[in-house]
Amino acid sequence: MPDIQTIKNTLYALVDDQQDYWQWASITVCILAAIGVSVILKRTLFARGSTCNQFCWRFFDTGKSISVIPAITCFLLWLTWSARDNWSANLAAGGHAPIPSNFIETAALLITAFVIYQLATAISKGRAAPRFLGGCMLFIFALHLFGWLEPLSAALRNISIPLGSIEINLWSTISGIGAMFLLLWLVGLSTRFIDALVQPRSEIPPSIKVLIGKASRIILYVGAIAWALKIGGVPLGGLAVFSGALGLGLGFGLQKVISNLVSGVIILLDKSIKPGDVIEIDGTFGWINSIRTRYISVITRDRKEILIPNEDFVTNKVVNWSFTDRIVRIKADVGISYCSDVPHAIEVCKTAVKTIPRVLVDPPPNCHLMSFGNSSIELQVRFWIDDAPQGVSNIRSDVLLAIWKAFKEHDIKIPFPQRDIYIKSTPPSALPLDS
Repeated sequence: MPDIQTIKNTLYALVDDQQDYWQWASITVCILAAIGVSVILKRTLFARGSTCNQFCWRFFDTGKSISVIPAITCFLLWLTWSARDNWSANLAAGGHAPIPSNFIETAALLITAFVIYQLATAISKGRAAPRFLGGCMLFIFALHLFGWLEPLSAALRNISIPLGSIEINLWSTISGIGAMFLLLWLVGLSTRFIDALVQPRSEIPPSIKVLIGKASRIILYVGAIAWALKIGGVPLGGLAVFSGALGLGLGFGLQKVISNLVSGVIILLDKSIKPGDVIEIDGTFGWINSIRTRYISVITRDRKEILIPNEDFVTNKVVNWSFTDRIVRIKADVGISYCSDVPHAIEVCKTAVKTIPRVLVDPPPNCHLMSFGNSSIELQVRFWIDDAPQGVSNIRSDVLLAIWKAFKEHDIKIPFPQRDIYIKSTPPSALPLDS
C-alpha cells in the first residue's frame, strides 16, 4: 500500500509545472463549453417536437438515455490536443521547448472510451456488445497509456503460423477477427439508422422503403466482410475462383431460394404488392404484414400469420384488393317472396345498408333485381367499403342482419323453398289382376 507521502508526490506531480495549469485550464474550459453547447442544442436543434428530437426517439432505445455533454467535451479535447500538438511541433522546430499535452490526451482518451461505451449501450438491443466493446477499449487504452501497445503489436507481427504455402500473421488474424465483430455491429447500427430515416417519410412508397432497407443491408454486410478480410491479410483476388465454384454449387442446390430472392426483388421494384395491402391468393385472404427476402408474411382475419414464398406471388394469380384504390365493392344476395312489393323491398334494402357505419355514402349502396328464382325473387345488394383489412365477411353479415330487421319491420317475407305435389289416383279397372 502506498503511503501518504507517495500519494502527495503523485498529486503534486499533476500541478508541479506552469504548463500543467494550462492543461487543466484547457480541460475545464472544454467541459464548461460542452455544457453551454448542450444547453443551446436542447433548446434549438433538439427541442421537443423537432425533427432531430423525433429521429433520436426512433433510433435510440426509449428506455436508455445518452448525454451529449461527454461527446462535445471529447470533440473539444481532441481539437485542443491537436492544436497544442501542432504548436509544440512548431516551437520544437524553432529551437524552443515543446508544450506538453499529456494530460489533455489522457483525458480525451478516457472520455472517448466513455462516450463510445455510452453510445453502444444506448443503441444496442442487448448488453453483450457494449460490455465486450467497453472491455476492449479499456484494454487498448490502458496499453496505449502505459506505452505497451506498439511493442505488443510489433511482437505479434513477428509471429507467423505456416499453413501450407500461406503464412498467417497473428497480428493480422487478431485484427481481422476484431474488425469483423466491430464492422458487423456497426452495420447493424447503420441499418437501424437508415430505417429511422426512411420509414417516417410518407412520400416514399412502402415497397421502396423495404427495397432500400434490404439493399442497404446486403451492400453493407458484403462490404464489411470484404473489409474485415482485407484487414486480416486475406488476399481477395485468391478467393475469386473459390467464390465462383461456390456460387455455381449454390445456384444448383438453392434454386428455390434464389428464385424466391429474385421474385422478392421483382415484387419490390414493380410495386405490385406492398405492406398493408389486402390480398387474396390460393384461398388465403389477409393483409401484407411484411415483405422478407424469401417470403411474404400475410395475416388473416383469425390472426394466423401465413408465410407465402415470393415465387407464388409472381407465378400465381393474386387478388390485390387495395392495389390502386382501397375502396372495395361487396355483394350480398337476398331473396323475397313473390307476393312482396319489389320496388319497396329494394328501397328498404338501400335504407338498411346505409345504417351500417363502415358502408360508404359515396359511392352510394345499390340494390338490383337479378332473377326470378324457383321460390323467391333474387335481389343483390351492392355496397362499398374502404377498410377491407377490418374484414369483409363481418361487414356482409352486418348488412344482411340490418336487412333482416328492416324486412321484419316492413312485413317483407323471405320465403322457404316450396314444392307442389300432385297425387294422381288410378281407377280400379286399370289395376292388373292377380294371376
